[in-house]
Amino acid sequence: TLKAEEKDAMLIVEVQDTGRGIPAEAQQQLFQPYHRQIGDREHLSGLGLGLALCKYLVELQGGKIWVESQVAKGSTFAFSIPLAPLVTTSQHK
Repeated sequence: TLKAEEKDAMLIVEVQDTGRGIPAEAQQQLFQPYHRQIGDREHLSGLGLGLALCKYLVELQGGKIWVESQVAKGSTFAFSIPLAPLVTTSQHK
């Protein structure tokens, strides 16, 4: 499920699934470069850079990224970034 909303001049985007979830002790490492979740080796692929790059890009824009997860219930990955004031053509003169 994908959800986006504006709250307090922030854009908040959430992606939620109903997968196997992520243990609490593993959640802190998810956004570290080259981290790969161990435990499902037949599906282990990639370099472990995707979430680290997401974190870098979100923080570059002054935002935050986080995960909330429960084993056997699923995960929600979310980020928030500040919304810039809208500049119209008449204000740009």
